[in-house]
Amino acid sequence: MGDISVSKGVFPHKGSYKIGQKKAIRNNYDYSNELWYITYKEIWDMIQTKAECIRSNMISQLISDLQSFVLSVQSNSIDIFKNELPTAMLLTGVNIPDHSKIFQKIVHTLETLTLNVAILWSKDSNNIKSIVSDTVFQFMNKNGEKYNLQDDEYEIKKAHCSMRALKLWYLTHCDQSDPLIIIIPDFESFSPNVLHDFILILSSYSDTIKFVLLFGIATTLHVVHRSLSYDATSKLKVKVLHMQTQIKSLADILEGTIFSTDIFFRLTGRAFQLLTDIFLFNDFSVDRFLQHYKLCTIHHFYGNNINSLCCQRKDIKSRISALTEEDIKDLKKLPSFEKYLKTYQQLDENNKLKDKKLMNLIETLLIQFHEYMTRFLTILKCLHTLVSTLPKEPLGKQLREVYTKTVYSSNVTESQEYRECLQLLNFLSKEELLTKLESIKMILENTMKEEEKYLLKEFHENLTTRINEIKDASLDVINNNNAEIISADQKLSRNQLKQKLFELSQNHKRSPYKQAQFDLINYLDREIFSVYLLNPTEIPMNEIFCYNDGNAVKQHIRGSVRGSIHMGLNDPQTYLQCGCCKLENEDAISTTLPDLSIIYKLHLESKKLINMYDWLQAFSTIVDPVEDTEEEREIDPKIQARFTRAVTDLQYLGFIKTSRLKTDHVKRLT
Repeated sequence: MGDISVSKGVFPHKGSYKIGQKKAIRNNYDYSNELWYITYKEIWDMIQTKAECIRSNMISQLISDLQSFVLSVQSNSIDIFKNELPTAMLLTGVNIPDHSKIFQKIVHTLETLTLNVAILWSKDSNNIKSIVSDTVFQFMNKNGEKYNLQDDEYEIKKAHCSMRALKLWYLTHCDQSDPLIIIIPDFESFSPNVLHDFILILSSYSDTIKFVLLFGIATTLHVVHRSLSYDATSKLKVKVLHMQTQIKSLADILEGTIFSTDIFFRLTGRAFQLLTDIFLFNDFSVDRFLQHYKLCTIHHFYGNNINSLCCQRKDIKSRISALTEEDIKDLKKLPSFEKYLKTYQQLDENNKLKDKKLMNLIETLLIQFHEYMTRFLTILKCLHTLVSTLPKEPLGKQLREVYTKTVYSSNVTESQEYRECLQLLNFLSKEELLTKLESIKMILENTMKEEEKYLLKEFHENLTTRINEIKDASLDVINNNNAEIISADQKLSRNQLKQKLFELSQNHKRSPYKQAQFDLINYLDREIFSVYLLNPTEIPMNEIFCYNDGNAVKQHIRGSVRGSIHMGLNDPQTYLQCGCCKLENEDAISTTLPDLSIIYKLHLESKKLINMYDWLQAFSTIVDPVEDTEEEREIDPKIQARFTRAVTDLQYLGFIKTSRLKTDHVKRLT
């Protein structure tokens, strides 16, 4: 039998790995030199670098404030605090899985000021004894953790850790100005009684040991007063620190990646909406959003060499020349390119482009898409600046909301929300309108790099001229004495009257400012937004740069666990990829299938209640077929053990449960 057993157990094997030995890192994959992988690696490295830089900037102010707080405690004498514990309360936000990474960075930063940092988690602090021993153990054995010492090599064992031992160690080994920093990341998860007693104990030693507490609070400061009594809170000298909200963090990440002209890969349509919905309604985790973003990037590039054209403009020609004939054929099958070729006029007599002319056309279209996305993102930010503060925010307050509406509809300028925004813009005061226009002008100036200046130069010049006109325009209404008046005696048909009223409405009295405002909004609507805010999926070659397959992303992120288990058990070859599990049809049951798969397929053929003995007989007939046709035969103990283990696994997966009606039966749950 060897190591085979029907019971659960652990079988040790002596391996070649030794503690401290680093595993060899495999860098050379089969696809490492393929075009699609090189492009994917290049794009994702750019995204990851930008995201990490943004995330570092998010907590830079918080880190700076914490450093100042700890340095102020170090510089002051211990007598100044008068039995009070300096406490920093960090408001981190609700339900954020990124807390652990944030506090890891905080610990890493504080350790540059002092090595005496202990971090306590609620799962390890169920009572006052465990929280005290864990705190003392971390402080007194920092070197042991640093050098990976064994339990018998620590300076002091956990069972001997006490506040008296900590006091003796502090007076002997630490500078009296150096504080002991205790970090509690999940304040709400701690037992209030344990925290209450812990704070009072620390306070009783605060005349000889300088402590600094850091509480991570997910909700509000009121939870501190609700959890702790006055005699505990009175011992805390509190400083409140705020962390940037996750909504703002997501906005910064999107601004630096998806909405940046430096990143060529775009999320559009259903894929972008799905990722933002998961963030907003599920977890508020920036880290998970980036992981989902990475999944979309992999799915876009994997095994598809034509997507290697998603690159910088200077690399387009070299990437095109690296494509094979099969890649060019796949490129011609792109829906947007195929549609473009149908309307392309420079086809030869066989309705085909010559190779050189085709390559030049592909290069031209790729460059045009780059230029279009530069204008698209810039004009989108201009539209967001105009409409973000309008009443009821028809297009949304955040840039991601305006982007979602734009990339999800074929033309956002034809939507009801957009038309409502244009109407509301007519009611802006002169000061509000000029403020928004100056912000738009600044966006254009920040976007207009040397190589892109010509793209938006005309818009910038026209906007500057119109801003000056609005500044100089008067608010006084000019009387129009030549306005035509409809007399009561004038006979007009209904259509004529309707047309006459429309003409009069167009000639109503306007001040110079209102006329300039009306002209500006018409100019922005007809010549800017309607031209440059088309959905990117309408532009040729968009499939190379844009990813909008929301269904594929949903299958990977929110996979159907039940369906996957059914597929794996009903047809194991799907996942095992072995020839012995290959079936001619799904209903067939082969002897070479895994025991669990055989049990599962037999259970599908049963009714609501399954007789265990009949089930065992059927299983035995399949795994050990014999020529004897007797219905009942003696069961081999090994086969019975295999059957028992497979049934237990099936029950663990939730497909069956024991029946109270009949003890020798189990009940199907499917």
